[in-house]
Amino acid sequence: MSEKQVKNKEQTMARILVAVEEILAEEGFGALGINRIAKQADVGKALIYRYFGGLEGVIDAYGETDSFWPTVHEIRGMSKGDFVALSLKDRCKTIFRNFRRALKKRPHTVAIYAWEMVEKNDITKNLIANRTQTSINVVQEMLSESKQVYSKYDHEMTALLGAALLQLTIREHMKSPFAGMDLDSEKTWDRIEGALDTIFSGLEALHKPQTS
Repeated sequence: MSEKQVKNKEQTMARILVAVEEILAEEGFGALGINRIAKQADVGKALIYRYFGGLEGVIDAYGETDSFWPTVHEIRGMSKGDFVALSLKDRCKTIFRNFRRALKKRPHTVAIYAWEMVEKNDITKNLIANRTQTSINVVQEMLSESKQVYSKYDHEMTALLGAALLQLTIREHMKSPFAGMDLDSEKTWDRIEGALDTIFSGLEALHKPQTS
């Protein structure tokens, strides 16, 4: 295959993945199909089968892109060595802050999240599986590299806080206030981050070894 052919293939594959993203974000999972993707990407559907093997393959490929979900490094915001050197409290603060910023840069992902809450099918399972593994990797780094823990419910607490952050991010995307908070305002998000910092600081203080 010539260099030009390779470049054309890469560009076509990229167009197909962008089409998947646009359809999911704008129309939901029910609209996704080979014919619809081919039309959106302006390519022959045979190319989707040739490059991805079919609908499941193209969904898997999209789920693995940085466009859909941030990498572990992006969520950490630094090297693994620098990250694990932080205190558990600072690791938690860093991850939640970076996760929020990563989602804000990916409005299509936030829209897909919103669709996922009302549409369940085999397509969503592939995206969920990819996303869940990345999230698990981050949480394991955040918690397991330290001998210090807050409590036996560390994983559950971070999951609850992550779910709350995601819900607020979806509401921001949909311009829907929550609990009287204007989620379109960066001042509101500064206060939310301050609240998270307070929670993590409080938990750390609560579980510090007591000195006699």
